[in-house]
Amino acid sequence: MTAAAGLVRAVLRTAAADGMDVGALLSEHGLDPSALEGRDARVPTERFLSLFATAAERSRDPAFGASVARRMDSAAFGLLGFVVASCPTLREALARFGRYARLLCDELRFDTIERGAQVAVVYAVDASPHVPALFEMAITHLVTTARRGTAHRFAPVRVLFRHQAAPRTLPTVLAAPVEFGAVEDAVLCDQSSLDLPLRGANPALLDVLESHVALVLESAPAPVDDEIVARARRAVRLLLPDGEPSLTTVARRLALGERTLQRRLREEGLTFRALVDDVRHECAKAQLANPEVSVAEVAYSLGFSSASAFHHAYRRWTGASPGSVRAR
Repeated sequence: MTAAAGLVRAVLRTAAADGMDVGALLSEHGLDPSALEGRDARVPTERFLSLFATAAERSRDPAFGASVARRMDSAAFGLLGFVVASCPTLREALARFGRYARLLCDELRFDTIERGAQVAVVYAVDASPHVPALFEMAITHLVTTARRGTAHRFAPVRVLFRHQAAPRTLPTVLAAPVEFGAVEDAVLCDQSSLDLPLRGANPALLDVLESHVALVLESAPAPVDDEIVARARRAVRLLLPDGEPSLTTVARRLALGERTLQRRLREEGLTFRALVDDVRHECAKAQLANPEVSVAEVAYSLGFSSASAFHHAYRRWTGASPGSVRAR
């Protein structure tokens, strides 16, 4: 599993501006500078994530990820960046970004999910370690690029991050309310904003670029997908705000048959019901750590039919009520 070297170069530029020794940083994470050369160069995803995490930890900038986004150029996204920029509307740009996300990173998962009058644009990476700065970078880049591409007409309703750290600069950069300790890393916006036209729309160029994308993906080695459980957990996490997800819905999202998904879960000693229960417990712990989110809001965001149903589940998980845990 690999990621585009352009992402690494963007992190290194920001680290260098912060006074870090980028040569030492590369060496520490087993990356040869020559491996970053070339338009189509790629590096192991886990090494990229580890390097990003180290740079963010050592940086004096509390919003290091957002700073990386501001220093990104078109080369960081390569062919994918040109495809997205040539789309006629923001909706089509987001759809193509999700469809071709593998060009950027094999483990990147990007979904646009309709929720009534709003849309959630959700990021996830099926690899370790979890790097909060990566999601701050991705969401900052999405918001600023969408705003620029729509002549500053795009305005997110709210931005969500799973991690707890709250750099004070992020709400200013994103020009939207920011919630930490959420169930997902996402940008929430109105449905109508996705139909905004993009200034760089070029249908003829888009056709040519998509033909090239098809050739690139066809010739690239298919990633070995031995992380069905991780992908299923992520799908459940994305679907929870709309109610308890079904096996059928999750299997369809993973492009698997229901029996295949059940078999893969059994191989890991899991049932589908146990998987959903575990994801809910994990998300509940993260959200209850945020005092600005009420217990009722946590309950409904996790797909429970009522606050009392969530209370029963939480007592089963921990032996205590969610209110008493928060009061400690």
